[in-house]
Amino acid sequence: MEQRPNRRPGRAGSAQRDTVRIGGSPRGPRTPSQRRADAAPAPKRAGAPRRPRALLASALATTAWCATVVFTPILVCVILGWWQAGALGSVGSVVAAAGVAWLSGHGVPVDIGPMHLSVPPLALTAVTAWRLAKAAAATTRAIGGRDAAAVRAAAGLVTILYTGLVAGAAALCTTGPFTVDLLPALLHAVPLVAAATAFGAAREAGVLPWDGASVWLRRGLRTGMITTGALLACGAAATGVAFAVRGPVVADTLRVYGAESWIVALLSLLYLPNLAVWAAAYIAGPGFAVGADTAVRAELVDLGPLPAFPVFAAVPNAPLPDHATILIGLPLMLAAVFGVVLTYRSPDLRVPRVITAAVLAAATAAAVLGLLAFLSGGAAGTDLLADLGPDPLALAGIGGVQLLVGLLGGALVARLFAVHRRAAEAELVRRDTVVIPEPATGQGDALP
Repeated sequence: MEQRPNRRPGRAGSAQRDTVRIGGSPRGPRTPSQRRADAAPAPKRAGAPRRPRALLASALATTAWCATVVFTPILVCVILGWWQAGALGSVGSVVAAAGVAWLSGHGVPVDIGPMHLSVPPLALTAVTAWRLAKAAAATTRAIGGRDAAAVRAAAGLVTILYTGLVAGAAALCTTGPFTVDLLPALLHAVPLVAAATAFGAAREAGVLPWDGASVWLRRGLRTGMITTGALLACGAAATGVAFAVRGPVVADTLRVYGAESWIVALLSLLYLPNLAVWAAAYIAGPGFAVGADTAVRAELVDLGPLPAFPVFAAVPNAPLPDHATILIGLPLMLAAVFGVVLTYRSPDLRVPRVITAAVLAAATAAAVLGLLAFLSGGAAGTDLLADLGPDPLALAGIGGVQLLVGLLGGALVARLFAVHRRAAEAELVRRDTVVIPEPATGQGDALP
């Protein structure tokens, strides 16, 4: 061991320094065996963690647990329904039915006999995305990841393993009346899996780009998400009111199924988030479709015969009454409120930055609404119900314009009143201030 306490200045290019050897023999000629021992790498500590092994083991465990947590309740419900229906059919068909339900939560289109189903239950989709994010976060935590490379490794491996499960389920569930195409299944499931795992891993590692973004960008994105959530909450409330008003019709629809009515009720609960998005589109103006060449809007309802399902029993069958037309202006009012909130939360931003944040909030809300409209729609049949849900482009365009006007107007009006308020407060302070003269410098300068 050498201790080098100081360096002495010398000529340029020289390496003169004091060297003191501690706990060793004086420097001298060394044997070849000693030189090989010095050049040999230090042995690895026993029990040192190996990151690839930890990554693979944790990814396998978390991916399997994620699939088990989501699939097991579905399988239990399907088995209970099978027993209650008289145990008709084979056990393989029961497992295939549970697998098809699990795949539909990923947005995978499936064929059940002649019926083509491509409307994902958004409640199951949200639970699946949440569990995928938790799996990627647990994998990142297991390897001690704190950088972008760890995020890519954890999210990528969990995505690959989970995609293998989806492909295996699609291959095994193609039996009996169920048909699942492998390529569409992967095209619909992989984006959801990749997005959820990337978010979970990045959040666990603390490398989300949100932390390094500018203030106006963060406030604009937050305001857009909050505005979208408020509009969806209004849509959920409108859905609840529709079920309450048409309660007898919903009860009669459930009574048709007899002892299996609880299965239909459970399916209806899984599709309630879809109805909330449809109701938000109804409030925003574009409305939604329940079948080909149909329209359900506030001023027009054009429907054909609907199947006996509780979800369709809550669909309006007449235009909106005159006393309820206030719902049409609800998105604009919500956007104005959150525009005011954006301004009062941003006293440190100038007017151009506040305007930019309001525009970004409206664009974010429009994009989220369009994405939700795309996810909540699809087909539940071949002829009558080949087109379900709102038009994503129409909802993003019309809803985005309303939210832009409300957010921008509310933000500017609030900033205008805030400026006048600050000016009035400054004037009050000036009037109430007592001027104290400076002390006199001499006897002749003193006040009489």
